Amino acid sequence: MATVDRPSSHREELSLMIESAGSRFAGIGTLLFLGAPIAAYLSGDARIMFYVHVALGAFWFGLDFFFKFVLGPSLDEVADEVSGTVNQYLVPKMALVAEPLSVGVVGSGIGLAEMMGYFNSPSIWIHGALGVSALMLLIGFGPIHFTTAKMSVELSMPEPDGERIEDLFGTTMKWGLVQTVLMLLIIAMMTGIRWQI
Repeated sequence: MATVDRPSSHREELSLMIESAGSRFAGIGTLLFLGAPIAAYLSGDARIMFYVHVALGAFWFGLDFFFKFVLGPSLDEVADEVSGTVNQYLVPKMALVAEPLSVGVVGSGIGLAEMMGYFNSPSIWIHGALGVSALMLLIGFGPIHFTTAKMSVELSMPEPDGERIEDLFGTTMKWGLVQTVLMLLIIAMMTGIRWQI
């Protein structure tokens, strides 16, 4: 039986994940989710930044809930062969969308707060939102990133280890649920910012 070399470093895992998702897909996603907030900020118009921030935030929120509570459970109900094939392409694509998207949401939120003068006299809501945002990025680019990369590698193997995939998926989902709670918390804080004046 032919052997397949597994990546020996995280850089190689990342390259395999980008290859599985498609380098063009990864590039367009990164350009869109990071480019839109930068362009909105450079426009100097707080209204444009507001709509970009809300649009990206709504997309992130919807993607998070759809994957965890609709798509994920649905894939559990189908045959392992079908689920494995779908996940082989879905997992790296989800990761390569979620990461630049999260940076775009947080960055546009910070840019919007600055444009609206909230940092001139920051309230408890601003401090709280910044703290929660930083924690979400740490989780997203920490445990979720590394377990997702390992899961992408395992799914790309000719004979994936189902038990390992299940363990990695379980770990990713646990950290993902923490992010969901933090996402709801930051929405509550943003409401506090909105009504503080």
